[in-house]
Amino acid sequence: MLLIAPQAISQNVLDKELTLQLNDVTLEEALDAISNETDISFSYSTRSIPVDHKVSIDARNQKLSEVLDQLFLGLQIEYVWLENKLILRKSKNAVVDQKYTISGYVLDLNDGETLIGATILVEELGIGTIANAYGFYSITLPAGNYTLKYSYIGYQNQIKPISLQGNMNIDVNLEFSSSLLQEVVVTVNDSVQTVDKVHSNITQLSNTTILQKPSVLGEPDVIKSLDILPGIQLFNDGSTFFNVRGGNRDQNQILVDEAPIYNPAHLLGLFSSFTPEAIKDIKIYKGNAGADFGGRISSVMDIHTKDGNMKNFHMNGRLGLVTTQLSLEGPIAKEKSSFFLSGRRSYIDAFLSNEDFDQFYFFDITGKINLRLNDNNRLFLSIFSSNDQYIDREGLAWKNIAGTIRWNHTFNDRLFANTTFYSSKYEYKLISAPGQVWSNHIANASLKTDFSFYRNPQSTHKFGFKLSGHNFNPGNLEGNNDAPFVPKRNATEFSLYYSNERQLSPRWLLTYGLRLSTWTNFGRTIEYTIDEDYLVTDTTTYEDRSSYNDYANLEPRIKLTYIVNDKNFLAFNYARSAQYINLISNSISPFNNLEVWLPASINIKPQTADQISLGWTHKRKKWQLNLEGYYKEMQNQIDYANQAELLLNPHFEAEIRSGRGTAYGFEAVLSKQTGKLTGSVAYVLSKSTREIEGINDGESYAALSDRPVQFSVNALFQKSQRSSFSGTLMILSGSPVTTPTSFYQYAGRTVPIYTEKNNDRLPTYHRLDLGWSYRLNKVERKFNHFLSISFFNFYGQKNSVLRSFNKIVLDDGTIVVPTEINNPEELKSTHRFVYQVVPSISYSFNL
Repeated sequence: MLLIAPQAISQNVLDKELTLQLNDVTLEEALDAISNETDISFSYSTRSIPVDHKVSIDARNQKLSEVLDQLFLGLQIEYVWLENKLILRKSKNAVVDQKYTISGYVLDLNDGETLIGATILVEELGIGTIANAYGFYSITLPAGNYTLKYSYIGYQNQIKPISLQGNMNIDVNLEFSSSLLQEVVVTVNDSVQTVDKVHSNITQLSNTTILQKPSVLGEPDVIKSLDILPGIQLFNDGSTFFNVRGGNRDQNQILVDEAPIYNPAHLLGLFSSFTPEAIKDIKIYKGNAGADFGGRISSVMDIHTKDGNMKNFHMNGRLGLVTTQLSLEGPIAKEKSSFFLSGRRSYIDAFLSNEDFDQFYFFDITGKINLRLNDNNRLFLSIFSSNDQYIDREGLAWKNIAGTIRWNHTFNDRLFANTTFYSSKYEYKLISAPGQVWSNHIANASLKTDFSFYRNPQSTHKFGFKLSGHNFNPGNLEGNNDAPFVPKRNATEFSLYYSNERQLSPRWLLTYGLRLSTWTNFGRTIEYTIDEDYLVTDTTTYEDRSSYNDYANLEPRIKLTYIVNDKNFLAFNYARSAQYINLISNSISPFNNLEVWLPASINIKPQTADQISLGWTHKRKKWQLNLEGYYKEMQNQIDYANQAELLLNPHFEAEIRSGRGTAYGFEAVLSKQTGKLTGSVAYVLSKSTREIEGINDGESYAALSDRPVQFSVNALFQKSQRSSFSGTLMILSGSPVTTPTSFYQYAGRTVPIYTEKNNDRLPTYHRLDLGWSYRLNKVERKFNHFLSISFFNFYGQKNSVLRSFNKIVLDDGTIVVPTEINNPEELKSTHRFVYQVVPSISYSFNL
C-alpha cells in the first residue's frame, strides 16, 4: 500500500484539468504559470533543463499530463511525482532521443520557382530554418508530432501537421496571395526570418521595389535602386559606380548566378545592365559576408536569376522611351524542365541618321535552362550578356559575357552540395581612328563546390573550395607594332573555407568561419623592378606557365547575435577579407566607362580589410528599426601620382602609390513593410579617409567615397488594387574634389595652385522622384498591363558632377576660357550637371 499510494497521488495530480494560454514565453515562465494555476511545485536543475527555451501554450480544460507532454515535446524532459513535487529531469529513454530529418524544397505553386530564403518554423519548439539559395531546406528533430509552418514574403502561409517517425522528404508549394498585387510588398514577420537577416547582416532588395521606384526615362534599374539602402552611395548622376561603407568602387563584387560581372553599365552609366524582370533574388552583404564569399573587401551583391516556369508558358514585356524589353518562360518537359529568356534593346539609333553614327545602341540578354534530373539532382545552365556600341568611325564599345553550369546534388536528407563552373569576361575598346583600336579585357574561368551539412536545427556546417584562372590585358593597340606594349598578366586563385552556424542557447546564435585564399602569378609576361623612388631599375621576362609570385591570406569571420526577446535583437560582426584584383583608373568623371583591371603582383600587393559592426534591430507588427555602427581598416589602398600616365604605359606600376584607408559610420533605417503605405526612412553619418605615402604630403585626406551625410525616404502608396503612387527623396553630401587654393600670373595666363588633395566638395546632392502606376485591366483578368508615369528629379535640381576653374567672366557677363586676354579677372568656378527634371512614360504587360 505504501508503494501504490504515491503512484495514485501522482496520477490524480496529472489528471488535473488546466486552462491556460501563453504565447512565446520562456519554459521557466510557463512552469511558473502552471504552478500558479494548479498549486503544484516543480523541482529542476537549470543546468539540465533549458529554462530559456521559448514555448507557447493553448490549453482549454486539458489534463496536466497532456499539457506537460506538449510543453516538453522535443526537449527530452521527463517528470516524476516525488515528495509532493513534480521532478523534472533529462530523459534517459533511448526512444525519445531518436532523431529524424525533414528536408525538401520550397517552391512557387504557380510556376515551380524555388523560393530563396523561405521560412520553415516548428511551432511547438519555436525553432526553424531558412531555405538556401536553391530553395532547399533541412531540419532534424526528435521523433514526435509537430506542426510545420512554411512562409515566404507575399505568399500564403502553409501549415503541415506531421508525425515524425522517420526521415521525411517534403516539397512544399506556396501560393502567391491572391489578395495582393505585384506592386504590394508584404513581409512575413516570423522570428526565424528576422533573426536570420539580423544574424547574417543581409540587405535584401526585391524586384518589386526596383520596378516601382521612379527612374531615369522610366527604365527600372537594379544598381540605381541601391541609393535607398544605407551605407551604399551612387557616385553621381549618370554613373553606375557605387561605394559601400567608404570603400572604392572596385571593392564591390557583383555576381549573377555566381559569375562575376565587372562593368554593369549601359550608355556610359546612365542605366545598368540588369533587367528586374529577369531577377528572382538580390542579397547585398556590406563587407561582412560569410566565409563562402571572397574576392572583394567592401561588399557582395549576390543576384539569382529566374529559373523559368515549369508549369505554364508565360511572357512579359515593357516599352519605354529608350528601350523595349521582352521575357519568355515556360516548361520544356512539364514539372521536369523549364527555360527562361529575357532580352532588352535600346532603339535610340532609330532616331539617328546613319551619317551621324554607324552604331549607337545597347542590349542585354539573360537566359537559363532548369533541369530536374531526379529527386536528388538538378542542373542549371545560365548565360548573361550585355553589349554597348557607340561608334562613328571613332567611338567606343564594351561588353560583358558570363556563363554558368550549376549542379545541385542531395547526398542525403542532411547533406546538400552545389558544384558550379563559370566563365566570365569583360572587354572594352576605344576606336580613335579607322583601324586604330585600343582594347583591354579581364577574363576568368572557375570551378567551385559548396557543401551544406545540416547536423541539427542548432548547428549547420558549410565548407567548400574554389579554383580560378584569370587573364588580364591592361590595354594595347590592336595590330600596331610601333605602339608601346603593356604586358598581359595571368594568375590562378585557390580558396578553401569552412563555417559553422550554431545556436548556443535559445538566445545566443554564433557563426564562425575561416577562409584561406591563395594567389599565384605566372607567365608568359614581363615584370619591372621598381625602387623606392618609383624608378624602373630592371626587367624580367617569365616564360609560359612559369609561376613567379605568391600571396596567401587567412580570412576569419565571426557573427554573434543575442535575442533579447521576440522584438529586439543585437548583432556583432567581424570579417577580414582579401582582394587580389584592382581597378586602375584615375578619372573621376561619371561619363568615363574606361575600366582597366590588374592583378596583385610583385609591385601591387593584395588589398585587405578588417571590419567590425554592432547593430540593434527592433521590430513591431508593421514597423522595424535597424541601428548599426561600423569601423573598417583597409590596407594596400591604391592612389596615383600627380599627372599619372596609365594608358599605353608599360611602366604604369611606377605611377601607383599605396597606403591605408579608414572608414567608420552609423546607419539608421526605419521601415514599414505592410499595409497600403510601405517604405523606409534611412539616415547615415560616416567618414572615409586615405593616408598614402607620396600623396597629399603623406597626410590623411578624404577619400572619393567620403559622403558624410546620407538621408533618404522611399515610399509606395497602394491607393487601390489598380493604382499606386511612389516617391523617393535623396539628400547626400557632395563628393570630394580638389580645388585651387590660390592663383598666379604667368605669360599672361592665370595658373591655379593646388596644395591639398580633395580639399573641397561639390554642392550637396538632393532630388525628389515621383511615380504613378495604373493597372489598365480588371484585377481578375489573366492578361495584365500597366501604364507608368514618372518624374525623375521632379523639381529640376542641377546636381553637379564636375567643377571647373578655367573660365572667366567678361564685362558683358559672358563666361569664356581665357586665351590671349591680358590681365584676366579671377577665374570663375563653374559646374556641370547631367539632367534636370526627366519625365517619362512606359507600358508593360504580363501574360
